[in-house]
Amino acid sequence: FRVPALLRLSVLWMLQVWWLMVFRSGVDAPVALPADLEDLAAGDIAAEGDAEEEANELAWEPRSLSVVLPCAGEGKFALSTVRAVFETTPGDALQEIIVVDDGSQPPLSEKHLGKHAQAKYHVRVIRHDSAAGVSKAKQDGGDAATGDIVVFLDCHVAPQAGWHASFLRLMAKNYRRVVVPVTADLDVTHWRQRDGNYRQEKGYLTWDADFKPLVSDGFEVPVISGGLLAISRRWWTEIGGYGGRTVGFGGEILDQSLRTWLCGGEIVVAEDARIAHMRREDSDPRTKANYDMPQGIVMANRLRIATAWFGEFAEKLKEFPMLGSDRKASGGGLAHGDVESILDVKRRLNCRPFAWFLHRFRSVYEAGGLLPSETFHLKSSISGRCLAYAGQVGSSPDGKGIAELRPCDAKDERQRWHGANRDVEQAEQLCCSGLRVWNTDQCLRGADGNAAGRGHARTAACDISGRDPSQAWSLDGEGHLRKRGASGFLSSSCLEADEKGSLKVLLCPRRGAAPSAWTREWASEPMETRLYRQALENGVAG
Repeated sequence: FRVPALLRLSVLWMLQVWWLMVFRSGVDAPVALPADLEDLAAGDIAAEGDAEEEANELAWEPRSLSVVLPCAGEGKFALSTVRAVFETTPGDALQEIIVVDDGSQPPLSEKHLGKHAQAKYHVRVIRHDSAAGVSKAKQDGGDAATGDIVVFLDCHVAPQAGWHASFLRLMAKNYRRVVVPVTADLDVTHWRQRDGNYRQEKGYLTWDADFKPLVSDGFEVPVISGGLLAISRRWWTEIGGYGGRTVGFGGEILDQSLRTWLCGGEIVVAEDARIAHMRREDSDPRTKANYDMPQGIVMANRLRIATAWFGEFAEKLKEFPMLGSDRKASGGGLAHGDVESILDVKRRLNCRPFAWFLHRFRSVYEAGGLLPSETFHLKSSISGRCLAYAGQVGSSPDGKGIAELRPCDAKDERQRWHGANRDVEQAEQLCCSGLRVWNTDQCLRGADGNAAGRGHARTAACDISGRDPSQAWSLDGEGHLRKRGASGFLSSSCLEADEKGSLKVLLCPRRGAAPSAWTREWASEPMETRLYRQALENGVAG
């Protein structure tokens, strides 16, 4: 129980008034406080003491770093990365560089990281004879580390001077704190930073257990983007590392993020820990991945992690058929495999429920529109048809899509829309400034129709920050799908349908001059919002 700051100030003011009265009355004997003030002051002192005691328990003095590099077919990039780490990290801070050679042919220790390079750069090589995947590589590297802090980097990076300092500083405040750097593009020819445009490595988790980039203010990270992070060896051991039995590739970062937040830790960005990172580009064959990432394994990993951490919200996963939540393995068990190792960590560390995570990041999930109060159909008054997304549930493969008019069907979930994206024109920037297709990552962004042909509405991956003006569409009070203009003013552009089912962006009619073009039909509260609301009512998420 923590007393609100305003109430604490009020108590202090009343105490001052009380003692002033005592002083002026000339009373020498101690005067008893009113019982309610005495209890409140005592409770506040106790709460402050508890917080200070907890902070003292979490604080520590890390001194050394073990840098773990999972390398699969990286060749000379492995040596370039090792050299860059060694040259930018002071000797008194660098405990070791651990290279986990995940099935490279020829082995890295035989060609690029021989005995001379290992001795010169303080390298230890752990060898997998065949590729086991990034999760296994990181797990083995993290378990072998001896430094106070374990830093996981990719095998194609160039840390910039001073990168280590903020890791040590930020983690000293809390041994349960995971720290991620900011990144810039790497010039692989000269192995140096290409430009000064740094990116925060932030993301958020969607209902199909996928990762989406997040643009937000502040330094807290809901879900880590990529594999670059630092974690104390103590916290790594307590939470079981990547002990979710993730197979091959994909999902380990989602697991690490949920494991950290729900079990008592936190994830923050170190703005001055700067690392140049190679981007994979089709135009440059040197950047091509030299390993396979089977999509079925990635899906199974995501499903296993979500099943274990979502709790009662795991029922939502059944709405995404590609995850195969009900699919059976050949042995009779569920295809996503055993989740007992994660459940064991949850029990051992008394981890919080998933609803706590949603509420902790309500600026994402509530304000961003991922917990909509209702979903609904948008019916054209002119054609009698409903606006339907032409893609599938989940994430669009290319980040975009189309919507068209179809005969209305109350059971067709691709016809369900809801408010989405933060409204940056509001003081509190709550939801909503756009329209999202339910159970997808797509938001309405206009139409490509013209007078000569059958037009479609266009969609794109939602920008939940609300900063993309092309997604600022909403149903106004007169039943028109209207685009918001600059500085929050309503524009004169409206999405209209004709009798033939063509969609076009046209000049909006004057206020009150035309009947409603669209109506909301079959509104209902979705499962995820109902579960979240019940958790709030029961005090579980607070």
